[in-house]
Amino acid sequence: MMPRMRLAAVAAVVAAACAGRAAGAGLPDVQSGKFVPEYTGGDEYYYDDPDMADALPFLFSRHDENMTCSNAPKDAPFQKQIRGVNIGGWLVLEPWITPSLFYQFLGAPERYKDETPQHVGMDTYTFCEALGPLEGNKQLRRHWSTWVTEQDIRELYMANIDSLRVPVGDWMWRPYGPYVGCTDGAIEQFDRLLGLAAKYGMKVLIDLHALEGSQNGLDNSGLGLETIWRTKADLPADSEETWQAGEAATGTTFSHWASRKAEWMGKFDLDSKAYSALYWHRLDATLDVVRAIAQAYSTNAAVMGVQPVNEPWQFTPIGPLKRFYWEGYKVIKRRAPGWKWFMHDSFRLHSGLWRHFMRGCPGIMLDTHIYQAWNRPSEPEVFYTNACAQKHTIAEYEDQIMPVVVGEWSLATDNCAMWLNGFNDNLPGYPMVQCDLVPCAEPYMGREQPGAPPPRWFNQRGPFGTGVSTPAFGMCPIDKSWPNDTDVMTNLGHKKLNAWSYGHGWFFWNFKSELEPKWDYLKSVANGWLPRDAQGNHPAVYQACEKENNGHVACIARQDADRKTILDAVTWACQTANPPIPQCEGGPDDRILNASMIFTQSWHAARLVGGTCDFNGAAELTDLDQIGLVRLSNDTAVKQRTPERPADARKDGEEDGPTAQELAAAVAGIDTPRPLLAAAGVDARTRVARGAALAAPLAVVGLALALGVSGARRGVRAWRARRAAAGDYSSADGGEGGGGLAMTGALDGERLLALREQLHD
Repeated sequence: MMPRMRLAAVAAVVAAACAGRAAGAGLPDVQSGKFVPEYTGGDEYYYDDPDMADALPFLFSRHDENMTCSNAPKDAPFQKQIRGVNIGGWLVLEPWITPSLFYQFLGAPERYKDETPQHVGMDTYTFCEALGPLEGNKQLRRHWSTWVTEQDIRELYMANIDSLRVPVGDWMWRPYGPYVGCTDGAIEQFDRLLGLAAKYGMKVLIDLHALEGSQNGLDNSGLGLETIWRTKADLPADSEETWQAGEAATGTTFSHWASRKAEWMGKFDLDSKAYSALYWHRLDATLDVVRAIAQAYSTNAAVMGVQPVNEPWQFTPIGPLKRFYWEGYKVIKRRAPGWKWFMHDSFRLHSGLWRHFMRGCPGIMLDTHIYQAWNRPSEPEVFYTNACAQKHTIAEYEDQIMPVVVGEWSLATDNCAMWLNGFNDNLPGYPMVQCDLVPCAEPYMGREQPGAPPPRWFNQRGPFGTGVSTPAFGMCPIDKSWPNDTDVMTNLGHKKLNAWSYGHGWFFWNFKSELEPKWDYLKSVANGWLPRDAQGNHPAVYQACEKENNGHVACIARQDADRKTILDAVTWACQTANPPIPQCEGGPDDRILNASMIFTQSWHAARLVGGTCDFNGAAELTDLDQIGLVRLSNDTAVKQRTPERPADARKDGEEDGPTAQELAAAVAGIDTPRPLLAAAGVDARTRVARGAALAAPLAVVGLALALGVSGARRGVRAWRARRAAAGDYSSADGGEGGGGLAMTGALDGERLLALREQLHD
């Protein structure tokens, strides 16, 4: 093994930055112990502000013991919600946003052999490390001047965008390690953007996106931790054949996801998923940067506020994180009292964690990031309903906790964006869909950029991570298009904007992207997916979630879920239902027959508090307006859901449940009395078709939703009686090998309305 120990080089810089200043009363710079995510300690920490004597007085009373405020003047309200975009991939590099800057590192194993790790850039830190200060700075200056131009800001202005969230790195104000020399000129570029924002009447949120040690282990933190490199020499001699097959003889590979860690706040232990030490001096160093930013820009009218850390991961001990937010808030309010203080939720957006925190404090915002790119693949309706459901959590926080801003979101519904999960790497199991391919883009900074675009005569080139996402023969993977892509993207965009309107606004990620239109605000507007006027009065947006709000969506059993998965899920739904669900009163078979009704009622109650239609993979959403298309499964699949019980398992006088064939026949209308057909809403033109090609493994959906179990059993009894009288005991599918039955027919309006009312009630 050959781990790249990237932090050793900056340890001396960290110590020097905090020398002579204690991290807090009685706290050492490094505190050992075991610190889990729920750890609520750290109350002793405070930031020893060296410029306190020159700072402004507080305009309110602050209470350090419980981190709350009182006697605050009425906070200047947001009369207009934020309508903003992120300026990502600019001052903090992310290979997936600007791949042209990173193509030069493909093929490194062929050139450098065992020295490959020292010559590959995957983030800002290793970009500077691999190229050195001179070449790195030369390429960065070219990148900075061409990735963000006045034309970009003008187009955002024409789209009525009013705010820019600008990710920055702490090294801009406190250079260390390979950033020294490599990132010279970054502050001047940031000042250029502030000037453009002022010219076009926009506000800027300064987002400390990347911190020393990495707050989440991802490339967007400046340094993806921890990358473990292996070369052929690291493997046993008898593994030569496996290596050749697995790595195409490139000689070098790396692993990141299995060893991912974040060590901004302390030393992280992978085995226990907890911190074994807290680095209080690191918090001091970050607040030094916050203080420097406030001193430099407190009088700049274009700045709306600051965010001291982006996306601290979910394993961050919550007590020290809150104390860090509190101490930083005081630093800002003594220097820029009109600024807003944005705090990320650490991927833990639930009210119990943040309730009462900083209550009564003016000018605070909770930042949450809501993406669907990592969601399970599904139908558009699932993404629609998930988007609309977010409004309930946002509204709860707005009402009970503090103002909420959706600081990052996009229109992506899959993980196909090349290098989204790391340079030449991917998360295990991703992507979950077949990605589209497009020609890799011409470099935005010009043809002088090394390695861009990747040559069309090369196949995939290393170094390779544990996942696959890479160019091949000049083609790059991008998000998969829906069959009706424009309609889906437009509907999804409107529904998300509708949900975000329950908070204090949003910042789309990103303002643009080299390859990905669904992560590109300007392209999304040009394609008609998002309104051309971000501030406009758009009825399509305000009404976008009407169907979801009124309960016109059903949560049904998944077509690919087996009997045990369905039974476990309905059992849990019945046990946790409040109020009780009537269909839960039967036995296991009855519950399976009623699974879709149980899921739907359970979800409609839970969605108001952010619940989802998943049920551990047993359920999915469908549009109730389209549920008239009832599809029946083949015999085998339905029998897995509704098996016949042996005769000795029945109670006295109990009639056996319907078989799969009987269920199919009852719904399809074979020898079924007309009153039953009318009750099911099946008209005279209903078609009955043979063949598994039309079959879908969910016979009980149409039956449970259209008839209910009692109606189904009446139909089955009638079918049995007719068949017995005729002396016909053949199966409903007409004999062996006949395949399944499929029926299409719309539910009549009265029946559909009754079903909607039942669900809505």
